[in-house]
Amino acid sequence: MKKASPKPKPLRKASAPSTQDERLVGTSAETSTSDRILRSATQLFATLGFANTSMPAIAKLSGITQGAIYRHFESKAELLLAVVRHTLQALPTDVWMLEPAKVDATDLPEFVADYVSPGHKLIRQLSLEIHSAASREQTAYQLLRKVNEEAAQAIRRSIVAAQNSGDFDPTINANFTARFFLVMIMGLSHMDTLEPDLIGDSAWHNFILERLSALVGFQAPVATKPTIPKPSAADGLCSECATDPD
Repeated sequence: MKKASPKPKPLRKASAPSTQDERLVGTSAETSTSDRILRSATQLFATLGFANTSMPAIAKLSGITQGAIYRHFESKAELLLAVVRHTLQALPTDVWMLEPAKVDATDLPEFVADYVSPGHKLIRQLSLEIHSAASREQTAYQLLRKVNEEAAQAIRRSIVAAQNSGDFDPTINANFTARFFLVMIMGLSHMDTLEPDLIGDSAWHNFILERLSALVGFQAPVATKPTIPKPSAADGLCSECATDPD
């Protein structure tokens, strides 16, 4: 019998898309050069795509020279990866997939379920861009493989720790489960194209959360179902006679 987390973590609400976008692509005279580059690159990658975004265009929007970009980032692929990191860090979640030291296995089901939030549209777009870039450029491919493997191993270690503490099913394959979570995230990145009507749907979010939690044997908090009032005398039935159809 797997034990449930003694103090389930409450579900966190995603930030409003406009607030998050302003934080990611806004400009400020006080920000560092690297921050200005990241914000400009985020805006261009998200609107034009990786293939159609040039380094001169990023430099122009950042208000710097193209050479200045290469003092901070060796290639456009490395810059895209940095943009993804930057975007993940701005998300309203405690789990940053590209920061191994911050991975907590008990947060994983919720982190994946949160990918269907309207506020996560930008990271969904950028996730698709980095995978698209990896299919065209060897540098991007190698970077993605490296980061994906690091994330998979970090998640695997966190799953093993959760198994040892009794939070997760000790019989599941931690390595396969870690990679399954990453594949699920990539699949949900296509939501805007495949199932746009489910974005922001709380029932869909809770379904993903419940199914992923069941996969690892973890009891995660879910939204309370609305109470259905029993029929009253005004409905033509006495309350004592009302029975649950099930």
